[in-house]
Amino acid sequence: MATVGRLDSAIGYSELRAGTKLSGAHQLAIDSTVPSVDTIGSGMYPYREIEYAYGRPPADSPASSCLGHLSRGNGQDVIRTHGHLPCATPKGPRICGED
Repeated sequence: MATVGRLDSAIGYSELRAGTKLSGAHQLAIDSTVPSVDTIGSGMYPYREIEYAYGRPPADSPASSCLGHLSRGNGQDVIRTHGHLPCATPKGPRICGED
């Protein structure tokens, strides 16, 4: 994204938070709507990327502990704090395509 910010007419994409404060880079409004956690969460901003975890790690593994933390409670707050929309919320399944 730093290279995109330096080059005229360059196009790139990044996570919402990573692309918000780069010198020379601009966020793309779609139908006059700029990307934000709120506009993505409401479905107003249609371009989004979803992170998936595939498989089921053993229950006593670090991967299982990490996924459990991210999918409930305090982990949801961590995700929001870093400018992301967690799928494990009332709005999340609709936005994340889990209808």
